[in-house]
Parts: sequence; structure tokens; C-alpha cells
Amino acid sequence: MSIDLRLLRHAQALADHGSFSRAAEALGIAQPSLSRGIQELEARVGLPLFNRSRSGHEPTDFGRVFMQHVADVLAGVGDLEREVALAKGLGTGELSVGMGPYVAEVLGPICAARFAAAHPGVRLRTVMNDPAVVARLLRARTVDLAIAEASVLEGADAFEVVAELTPMSGWVVVRAGHPLAGRTSLAIADVLDYPFAQVVMLPPRVLKPILAARRAPSVHGGASTLPFPAIECPSIRFATGVVANTDAFTFATLGMVRAELDRGQIVPLLEAKWLGVEWSIVRLRKRTMSPAMVAFVEGVQRAHAEVLREESLLRERWLASLEGPSQTKQTKQTTRRSKAKPSDA
Repeated sequence: MSIDLRLLRHAQALADHGSFSRAAEALGIAQPSLSRGIQELEARVGLPLFNRSRSGHEPTDFGRVFMQHVADVLAGVGDLEREVALAKGLGTGELSVGMGPYVAEVLGPICAARFAAAHPGVRLRTVMNDPAVVARLLRARTVDLAIAEASVLEGADAFEVVAELTPMSGWVVVRAGHPLAGRTSLAIADVLDYPFAQVVMLPPRVLKPILAARRAPSVHGGASTLPFPAIECPSIRFATGVVANTDAFTFATLGMVRAELDRGQIVPLLEAKWLGVEWSIVRLRKRTMSPAMVAFVEGVQRAHAEVLREESLLRERWLASLEGPSQTKQTKQTTRRSKAKPSDA
């Protein structure tokens, strides 16, 4: 039995999308062409591969077994094509990188611009999503590299860590004029009385101390009964816009909100080590690093080192901008206090 790889890709698209129209759109072909392709494949196999149901087209029992082998075959073909591209060097090809929202905000634009300028013949595709989704994309070979929260990526046996980036301090940020702004001896429990604008699902290392610090709901209700998170945001820009105009708070590095700091819209409230960002760059285990992957990783490391230096300068500038030496001293005390475990605050 001879089967065209083109027909296997048609079947995989239909299995993934469950609809001829959506599958055809994903493949970039006309729906009649896809229908003929599926019919030809089933004729060559000699068995039906798909059934029509209320929810769309689903694989038959045999179709499910068949599609498992199709996935392996197409993955192998993809790896072979990739090895051929590697042998041709960095002059041409394609690189796909998955990033968590914070990485995409802080490092993505810098790295993408520099890579494109240095390697104009290589097509760069970036994907931003929740770290857990980025991990799934890497497993499925949809992306070549994943850069996101280390605690999410490093626990998978299928992944190999290419580089660990130095952790970066995280801050609770609020609008200028927020009821908590200017107060001393604040703890995370005080902040949690206000709405939290969340950008991405928090990793356990951050979520656990927050949940431990939440005050029990009072018999009179009130702020302690706020949902957590109160507002789910698709990006850092979205979250900072919410924070600048409400009493909500969010987590960020100073560089992420530099423009808002310069305009006096947002102020840092608390700094805590456990709130910081910890990123790793990972790839599929035993998968060859292409020249493009190596170049991009090196670019990420250089950009991250620059951002770390900028964060240090912004922190010093923020402390120096406070009115009077006594207030600076109080802010430093607040920073030290916030680094304690929430349960001790």
C-alpha cells in the first residue's frame, strides 16, 4: 500500500479540527480538495477513517489507531526535514519560539528584532501563551524552543534545559494615589484586600505563599471575600491599564511598567523574592540544536543581562526619588519586611 504524505497531512488536519472547512483553512487548500484527499486515502487504506457526528467529523475506531501512526510518521518526516535544513546552515530556514507572557513582554521584542536583523534569511515565528500551553506546544514539536517559568518547564522528563536565566525581582504595583501607597510595614495580606489583576496563571511557588497569606473571610463580608484573581488579563499592557485606573494591583518587574513609572501613573508597593520571575530556556530532549536555535538562545542571554542591569538602575532610581532620607529609609524597611514569608508578616 502506497500512501502519499500529502494525504496523511490531510487526515491529521481533519482529526485535529473535526471539520472539513476548518481543516481546509488550516492547510490553505479548498474544501473540495480536502474531501477528495480523504476519500482517496480511505480508498487506499480500504477502511473508513472518519465518521460524521453532531460535533463534526471524528475518527472511527480504526481511524484512531491509524492516526496514532500518522502522527509518528509525520513527526519523523518533520525531524528529517529539519536535519536537512540544519545541514544547510543558518542562512535559511525557520525557527519557532514559544514564550510565556512575561518573557514575551520583557525579552521578546528585543530578541526578535536583533535576530531578524542578524539573520534575515531565517523566518522567525513567536508564540505567546501560558507556560503550561507553551510546554504542550514544545512537546508537539509546534515550537523549537520554549522560554517561560522555570518551575513549569523544568519538571518535564521530555525537556532538556538549554539555559537558566538569572531570577529577576518582582514587585506588587498599584496606581499612584492607591490607599496603600506610601504606607509602611505592609505585608502581602494587606495587598490581598484589593482586586488582583492576573496576567497568567501563577506557578505553585508563587501561589502557595499568597494563599497562605489570605485573610479568612470576615462575618461582615467585605474586601476579604474578593475573588482571586478578580480580573484575568491577556497581557501585561492590559493589566497595567487596569491597575492605573482602579485600586487593583498586579505583579511586574520595574522594567515592565517603566513607562507608567515615568508618567507617575503607577508606583511599586512591595518587593519580594518569591514574587520574582524565574525563566528557563528548554528544548525537546535529544533534539539537535540548530544554528538558529543557538543564535537565538545567545541573543536571549545577552538581552536578559541588559534587562537585569536596567532593573537594578530602576530600583535605585525609585528609592532615590522618594521624598527625604527618612522616607527612603522607611521604603527600604518595607522592602525588607516584604521579603519575609507571608505567614510571618
